[in-house]
Amino acid sequence: MTNRSPGGDTLAFQKHAVQGLLTGIALLAFGRAQAAPAAFGTPKLVETHRLSISEPSDLAIDETGKILWTVTNKPAKVYQLDRTGNVVKTLKYEGRDLEGIAYDPSDRTLWVTEERTREIVHMNLEGDVTRTYRLDLAGKPNSGPEGICLDDRGRMFLLNEKEPGLFIELDRDRSISARTALDFAIDYSGISYGRKAAAFWIVSDQSQKLVLWTKTKGVIAECALPFPKPEGVAVDEAARRIYIVSDSENSLYVFRM
Repeated sequence: MTNRSPGGDTLAFQKHAVQGLLTGIALLAFGRAQAAPAAFGTPKLVETHRLSISEPSDLAIDETGKILWTVTNKPAKVYQLDRTGNVVKTLKYEGRDLEGIAYDPSDRTLWVTEERTREIVHMNLEGDVTRTYRLDLAGKPNSGPEGICLDDRGRMFLLNEKEPGLFIELDRDRSISARTALDFAIDYSGISYGRKAAAFWIVSDQSQKLVLWTKTKGVIAECALPFPKPEGVAVDEAARRIYIVSDSENSLYVFRM
């Protein structure tokens, strides 16, 4: 079932000054003058789709912009979706504590994160596992790796949910090469790389917001989301669409950039 928000709910973006990307100054709700990056408008919620699966935990999109991938925890399964959230295929992989998923266009494969076991799992599009990698991450069992993505050069990145919140870079052998502490949200749930922006889109479940961030410049822009527990984000820059799934609402939200 599809419900379109009346008129498209416009989300107020809280913008952070970034040298070289500024186009103007806007006075936001916090009473501070901040600048808007040139490449980004204000996202508008244009579609809401109820999902038939429960508690989606992350989101990825393929190179065509027509296929979405997500994972759920109960059951711990991997699903192929269309752009309106319909399940196209359920993969054979049986997970344990699935939290993140990334699509690799270089070989048309998937990567998923297993939070409690601190693992990333590489599989084909049918769910056949090719290799599993163990991550050197301590912490509470339920505060481990969640979001995962690859950039346009094939480099892999992870988010550690909280305690501590981390942006993690992996080497080609999938060992951790760098960790960057994050402090702009309560937790960190999903991540997607934007090639045109050369930045990462990150959603926070507990802070209930979407953030555009880079390692060198920090937060470029952020906006509050009008629904609870956003757990995954995927971005189609060519179509100017942002897809976000909510764990508690079992819904897919589509924004126009």
